[in-house]
Amino acid sequence: SFEQGQPAKGVGHNGQLFEYKLGPEVDSSGELIDGREFEDIRGLKECLLQDPDQIARNLVEQLTVYATGAPIQYADRPRVEAILDATCDEDFGVRSLIHEIVQSEMFLNK
Repeated sequence: SFEQGQPAKGVGHNGQLFEYKLGPEVDSSGELIDGREFEDIRGLKECLLQDPDQIARNLVEQLTVYATGAPIQYADRPRVEAILDATCDEDFGVRSLIHEIVQSEMFLNK
């Protein structure tokens, strides 16, 4: 059993030896802005998966910013919603989202 702050040794995936120190325990609990609480990463995942549309919307926005180099504007919201509508039958698969983004007016005109 190791104590916090005391050196310990390990072996990496590549076989190299390394030394490390244990830090303080991590508090992985939290609360979302809507008041839902979670205890760990599994709880956070359960909370986030309750709204797959919001996850897909954020992914579309982030991929569009990456692809165009320009931020999403208020006027782009209907285009983002059109991409989501076109991909909801495929459960917002990443491939489907990317295909819709590169065919969108946002991608072609920014």
